[in-house]
Amino acid sequence: MTISSKLSALAVVAVVTAGAIASPVLASGSTSFDSDYFIAQLRYDGIDVLSVDDATPGTFLATVRLADGRTVFQLFDKDSLVQIKR
Repeated sequence: MTISSKLSALAVVAVVTAGAIASPVLASGSTSFDSDYFIAQLRYDGIDVLSVDDATPGTFLATVRLADGRTVFQLFDKDSLVQIKR
């Protein structure tokens, strides 16, 4: 191997290693709460949602307008979108 090919191989190894190290760090920061997603999903299910807020790691709190016009807070599971009864 020539010196330039050794340097090229070393550069490739460095780039691959840096990517492998950075991947978990970048993935851990990408768990932001997407309120628009949850609003769209609940509205698709026929729920008149005004807003949603992150509650706990597995739940979110939705402000919902009922058929009689009252506004209430309802807690939902993030994975199944099922209302959690208190």
